[in-house]
Amino acid sequence: MKKSRKSRLLYICGYTAFVVLLLLGTRCESRVHLTTPERDAKHIAELAELAHSEAELKVVEKMRANYEEAYRRSYGGAKALYFRTLVDPILDEAGDRREEYANAEAYLAEQQAAFNNKLRDMDKAWKMELGSDDDVVAAIERNDATIEAKSVELEALVAEKEQLAIDIVDAGYPESMLNAMGDLEAKIEAKSKEIANVEYSNTIIRLAYRLQRGEELVIAEPEPEVEVEVADEVM
Repeated sequence: MKKSRKSRLLYICGYTAFVVLLLLGTRCESRVHLTTPERDAKHIAELAELAHSEAELKVVEKMRANYEEAYRRSYGGAKALYFRTLVDPILDEAGDRREEYANAEAYLAEQQAAFNNKLRDMDKAWKMELGSDDDVVAAIERNDATIEAKSVELEALVAEKEQLAIDIVDAGYPESMLNAMGDLEAKIEAKSKEIANVEYSNTIIRLAYRLQRGEELVIAEPEPEVEVEVADEVM
């Protein structure tokens, strides 16, 4: 417990230090106070070490640009270039961390979205009125029939698109045919969404059945018809 509190205290102190340094830097953003290239590069390095997010690292990079421009205006290109050679390795390392932060933040956002979607699905499933088992099976089968019909329509659209692509090349890419291709692609996208929506409906029905009745919905497969050959009667 003491170790955990100590770690939290160190994190808070570090973050507070970053905020203070950041405020000092942003306050002087339009009028950077120069000392020496080495000391100013160290200041940028301290800020980069304390940054814990992509946004914070972007602010540090902007400050570095302000310092470099200030050196260029005050001392010329040579000193600005020297300052840059001191800071670039620091910011290269910070850039790697920024990419890691960005990936981590994107992953967390995806996980949060997935969690929220799962909660939405469960809420919808709990509220769904299922009816009898026969009603549930009938709903699934109707949806399956709709999916099959729409899938056939989608295959036809895709085949039409493939043929149109060949015709466009043969015709020399006329604008009218390119526009037709755009319309066709929009139809394919819309049809794909229609199929996905019906599949989602089946997912919610099955989830509702599992939540409300405590078991998986099992739909028996129809038994294949067996053809019986009748032998000719021997006279």
